[in-house]
Amino acid sequence: MKTTRHRITLLCAVCTAAVSGSAWATNGSYTTANGPFAAGMGGVAIAFPQDAVVAADNPAGMAMVGNRVDLYGLLLVTQSDSTFGSYQNHFYSRAIVPAVGLGFNYQIAPQWTVGVSVTGVGIADNYGRPVLPVPGAGPAKSSLIGINALPTVTYKPLPNLAVGASLVLGLEQFRSNGVVAATPGGDVIALPSHGTQYATGIGAGVGVLWTPIPMVDLGASYYTKTWFSALPGYRDDLLAASNGHLNLPSRYGAGVAVHPMPKLTIAADYMRIQWSGAAGYNIASSFNWHDQNVFRFGFSYDITSKWTVRAGYSIANSHFDSDHTLANFYASGINDRAVTAGVTYSFDAKNSITGAIEYDIPRSVQGTGPSTGTSINTNFQVYTIGYTHKF
Repeated sequence: MKTTRHRITLLCAVCTAAVSGSAWATNGSYTTANGPFAAGMGGVAIAFPQDAVVAADNPAGMAMVGNRVDLYGLLLVTQSDSTFGSYQNHFYSRAIVPAVGLGFNYQIAPQWTVGVSVTGVGIADNYGRPVLPVPGAGPAKSSLIGINALPTVTYKPLPNLAVGASLVLGLEQFRSNGVVAATPGGDVIALPSHGTQYATGIGAGVGVLWTPIPMVDLGASYYTKTWFSALPGYRDDLLAASNGHLNLPSRYGAGVAVHPMPKLTIAADYMRIQWSGAAGYNIASSFNWHDQNVFRFGFSYDITSKWTVRAGYSIANSHFDSDHTLANFYASGINDRAVTAGVTYSFDAKNSITGAIEYDIPRSVQGTGPSTGTSINTNFQVYTIGYTHKF
């Protein structure tokens, strides 16, 4: 395996489907939104906390959501209609990936809260056959599932100011099959599959939330990288360039929420995701993921005491260029724009149910340079439903 590590040049790291998924949808390997409330508003959350999942966007937001439990599940539905190496070498993949998340928050004193946000997402590709007729190459398929838990504490030094800090504890599950690579001599060979492997990660986040005047909220947050342990087996071939690591990048952002009337909130976020510093994603010879600027916009309106409606829009610059299309063949989450809508029905003052739909505007990428002949065409939808109990 040591010889393999030093001699094999990944065919633009093709089929490292790991990067197809810690995130997914518009923001590389991050989801557009965390939790069902933000999911209806294009992901907006940094200055507008609505549930106990908000620590994934701004730890300080937990200071404003009260005592509550939020449970949610989602389905990511992806369709990929792509080519590999030649426009005549056509592939189709459809995957439906379930994920769950939760949030818990408790006010232990007038100025202090403790809680935890858990977000879980996943993505998969299954093209059903080998990408090339290489001896030993199995059907091309892969999956990455990630779960992040954020134990969080907040403090309010002033009635209109909150600060928060989170520890980020991550678990990722990765498996791939049907990976092919080129040797220095130009031969194409099949790399072995190492089955399902796991890695654990750790990071941290901090945030602030300030209400300078009653109708305006301002928020900001910063998260370090989440450093993951090496994925056994894959670090000797498929992920040799990063020594088996797939780290989540550092990111920072700021947001504003305006309440022009008691029932209406209009909010916007800006987020910078620093993929260029994340091991496994930033390899210039393969994926070459770039830093992303993400803009999220949304509104929320209380129709009655029982019904709330939401809508939103998210847009980001592409996280890779067309010269690296071949390396990102399995990274079906290439969409960079999303439209969302959501609704909450409150049974009473303590219990409610929330649903959201995300439609990612279809995107096509045609490979150039070393990726000529490879194309990626994707459709992407996310369906989210959640239950909230306040106490």
